This record gives sequence, C-alpha cells and structure tokens, in this order.
Amino acid sequence: MKPIRVLIVDDNFVARRGLRSVLEAEEGIEIAGEAFNGREAVKKVPACRADIVLMDIRMPEMDGIEATLKLVECEIEKKILILTVVDDPLLLANALNAGAAGYLVYGHFSPAGLIAAVKSAAGGQKVTVPPLASFFPDTPRMGAGETRRVWEALTPREAEVLKRIAAGQENREIADALAIEEKTVKNHINSIYSKLGVNSRKEAIARVLSNGFNSR
Repeated sequence: MKPIRVLIVDDNFVARRGLRSVLEAEEGIEIAGEAFNGREAVKKVPACRADIVLMDIRMPEMDGIEATLKLVECEIEKKILILTVVDDPLLLANALNAGAAGYLVYGHFSPAGLIAAVKSAAGGQKVTVPPLASFFPDTPRMGAGETRRVWEALTPREAEVLKRIAAGQENREIADALAIEEKTVKNHINSIYSKLGVNSRKEAIARVLSNGFNSR
C-alpha cells in the first residue's frame, strides 16, 4: 500500500520535530517535507507530493487559514489538517470553512490520536478534535428544505462573500480578493445577514457551521 506522505507546516522548530518523530515511527506514513510558514507551504506543496498537510494556524508572513484558502483556490488537491493550541470555536470554524479537512487542538490528542487523524483525513473523513458542534449548542439547525431555500436566496456573489466571512476574512480582505469596493462588501453582508436571520459575523459563522452551508 502506498504510504501517506505528510508535509509539516509550523514556525516552531520544536513542534515540527515532535510531530515528525511521532509520524516517522508509524509504518505507512512518511514525511514529505517541512515548511516554516504558510507562504513556504504554498510554494512547497505542488512539488513535495504530500497527501496530507499538517498546518499550524498561527505563523508569521502567512497564517494557516490564509494558506489553506490559497491552496484550495489553486485547486491543489491536498487534505489540510489545522493544528492549534487555541480552542477558539470561531477560529476553528474559520479553518473548516477555508477548506481544511479538519483540525486538532493541542492537549486534546495523543500521539496515537495524531496518527489516527492523519489516516482518517487521508481516507476522506472529517477530523474535529475536540468536536466543534459542542461550541455552538444554542444555534438551531434548519431542515434540509429551509437550508436549500436560504442557499437559493443568496446570489452567487453573496455566497462567495459568506464563504470568505466563514473563513475569517475581514471586509477589506474580501473587497481586495473580489476586486470590489468595501462599501459593496458591507451591502452584501447586510443582505446575507437578513437572509440568514442573523445580526453578526459570529452568528453567521455559527449558522454556516450548524446548517452545512459550507458544503455548497
């Protein structure tokens, strides 16, 4: 069976060494390389033939979420697992909505758990350690019909803006990425809030997460 090749992306040398030592000891997993930050990872991914990218979320020059967005936008088919020491639910939701295959919060997984997560992600499964849904217990789920109705009510541009909100981008970043005025972004956001029945970014992200809008 072909081994799972893993690229480790972290600005902390000790963290990279620790992850490498755990993964190298497992039969069926091999290290494709290492990167210091998201910018370096985006450059290395096409050539290193990695199947999985272990991506720290907070790094200099380019963080893990921005790097994930760039890899997804370039249609580079790599499964990205975000690693973070902060169990901030919005940050974790941003990572998932940026296109990550999942996340692992340090302190919530063992070496065996890391290996299991890499294998699960390589097999196409979503990995969320700890589970993200537990952070949003008060967000009501919509029925399939209502979810479809809300999605159909969004214009293509509103859907793109919502995706970028869910990935943690601010108005200025969204405007620059879509080559539109920041005022136009604000108008789109107001329309999105009205259609989703929410009043803030936090509520919008929770709604996206709880009702599967990121699967569109």
